[in-house]
Amino acid sequence: MDVSQFSLKGKVALVVGGAGDIGKAIAETYSIAGADVVISSRKQENLDKAAAEITAKSKGKVLGIAGHLGKLDTIKALVEAIMKECGRIDIVVNSSGSSFMVPLVDVEEWQWDNVMNVNVKGPFFLCQQIAPIMKKQGGGSIINITSYMGVRTEETLGVYCISKAAVMHMTRVMAKEWGKWNIRVNSIAPAWVHSRLSDPFLQMPGVNDRMLAQTAIGRFGQPDDVAAIALYLASDAAKNQTAGLFPLDYGMLI
Repeated sequence: MDVSQFSLKGKVALVVGGAGDIGKAIAETYSIAGADVVISSRKQENLDKAAAEITAKSKGKVLGIAGHLGKLDTIKALVEAIMKECGRIDIVVNSSGSSFMVPLVDVEEWQWDNVMNVNVKGPFFLCQQIAPIMKKQGGGSIINITSYMGVRTEETLGVYCISKAAVMHMTRVMAKEWGKWNIRVNSIAPAWVHSRLSDPFLQMPGVNDRMLAQTAIGRFGQPDDVAAIALYLASDAAKNQTAGLFPLDYGMLI
């Protein structure tokens, strides 16, 4: 096997949620693999810090652009800024996410809208804006970060589960419609990954042991585990892979 297929040299990657632990790990891996990387999230100061840390390890071009991707005008502005700065977009990773721990009977409309806007609406319209660019370039790779909870359920996280199930099917629909343009669309479905977002939940009384008991290997992963799958899907090594769902579930879906 030619391992040079995993190189991303000459490609431009956008990682949405790039200041978060998983998004940053993906952006860093892409940068080390040779890509120019744009990271985006809501707060510019977080992006600036993440970009500096990534650049220190890879020495590649890393650009942070802040924006709320639940808003279409922000999405358009982000795409325009990337094209102006980099001239192309080869890889998109939708890694941002929102959730509330609320029983379904208590969910308020604003909570529903927030989760759906960040987890589904934003990624959909971002990809809609970028697909014609990729078509003109001759193809590209879109990677949607969903969750094992798009397959199974977890009490008090019902709206999140619903949104992530939608992302899984959105991935298949995009892959079907855009495959003729050589745009590959895949999703990664992690279970619990040690991060600033998940660790507070896992540290609640009894939660960590209850979740570990559902795994086959007795442990959870790290952001770099997600990044390894994301590198494969972004690279030429996965040139024939589309519409796939790649779990990182430690056997929790058995």
